[in-house]
Amino acid sequence: MEEEAAALVAEIDREAEAEKERILSEARDKARQILADADARIRSATEEASRVMQKQARVDEDRLQGEVRLEAQAERLQDLRRAYGNAFAIARERIEALTWSPRYAEALRTLISEALEKSPQAAVLTVANRDVETCREALKELAPGCRLIGAELPPGSVIVSSGDGKVTVDNSLDVRLAMAEAALETQITRCLNG
Repeated sequence: MEEEAAALVAEIDREAEAEKERILSEARDKARQILADADARIRSATEEASRVMQKQARVDEDRLQGEVRLEAQAERLQDLRRAYGNAFAIARERIEALTWSPRYAEALRTLISEALEKSPQAAVLTVANRDVETCREALKELAPGCRLIGAELPPGSVIVSSGDGKVTVDNSLDVRLAMAEAALETQITRCLNG
C-alpha cells in the first residue's frame, strides 16, 4: 500500500504541477493581455493629449498673431497721428505766417466770400479786432448791407450771422483746419478698422 500511496501522492503532485502550470499560463496570458490593453490606452491617451496640445498651440498662435496685428495697427495709427499732427502743426505755423503776409487781405476776402455764399442772408460779419480795417473794403464790395464787428478772436476768424443770430457760418482758418483734422482722423480710423 505504500507503493499505492506513493503512486497516488506522485499522481496528485503531477496533477497539482499541471494545474499550477495551467494557472500560471493563464495568469501569464492574462498579464500579457492587461499589459497590451494598458499600452493601447497609454498610446491612445498620448495621441489624444498630442492632438489637444496641437490644437491649443494653434489657438495660442492665432491669438498671438491677432495681438501682434492689433499692436502693429495701433502703432501704425500712432505713427499716422504723429505725422499728421506734425503736418497740421506746420499748417498752423503757415497760417500764422499768412496773417502777417501781404497775401493776407486776399485770403480774408476769400474766406468772407465763401462764408457769404453759405449764408446769403448774412447781416453781421465778425472778425478779429486786428482784421476789421482789412475786411472793411472787402465787405463793402461783397455784402454792402452787412455790419462789421471786431471781437477778441484769433486772426483769420470770419463768422457771418443772420440778423436774428439763428444762422451762423464760421469760416475761420482755425475752424477749417480743425475740421480737416477731424475728417482726416475719421479716415485714418476707417482705414485701420477696415
